[in-house]
Amino acid sequence: MKNKYLLTVAAALGFAFAAEAQTVSVGPRIGATFSTMNYSGEDAEDYNEEIKSVGGMQIGGVANVMINEMFSVQPELLYVQKGMKMEEDGATYKQKLNYLEVPVLAKISFGAEQLQGFVTAGPSVGYWLSGKEKMEYDGEKESDNYEFDDENNRTELGANFGVGLAYKVGAGAVNFDVRYGFGLSSLYEASEGDDSKVKNRVLGVSLAYLFSL
Repeated sequence: MKNKYLLTVAAALGFAFAAEAQTVSVGPRIGATFSTMNYSGEDAEDYNEEIKSVGGMQIGGVANVMINEMFSVQPELLYVQKGMKMEEDGATYKQKLNYLEVPVLAKISFGAEQLQGFVTAGPSVGYWLSGKEKMEYDGEKESDNYEFDDENNRTELGANFGVGLAYKVGAGAVNFDVRYGFGLSSLYEASEGDDSKVKNRVLGVSLAYLFSL
């Protein structure tokens, strides 16, 4: 009798674990970024008027943990390209920065099982891996790898807000995501007496395919 009871409890726990495991889905994410930088401090208005967006890519993995039918937590690990472009007096300067980024998002989903809408919001932390600078003037082009110095702040804290659609396909769902992210920390440490800051601004468009574990 005791053994039968233990087997029943074990079976119940096994079913509970299996049901819980079905609420966790994972998958790849790939997409494009359109990024600029925002300057604050002296002459910021002039700088910001000259800055244009530059295209890049994002790629990585996603895990989504359902808390209930509407709410989930979604951590991600992404390689993200950021940067900006400036054009002045016939010269074009382009900067592209490569980040390893970890967003942790709260996700609220709504709609039918086949097609759902969702909104996301949450913080992120990123590490500035590398970069490239390009200059074009009078038909001449130059390109160099970005060289870091003591003024660079390679760790970035940020925030993200997004909307999207999830469409069930096969064993999982295709997620189309539009997200805006902005850096909360400056790319450069200002010198004493200088309150200027430079922060990333990124619009991302991506697709992910999430399937239940």
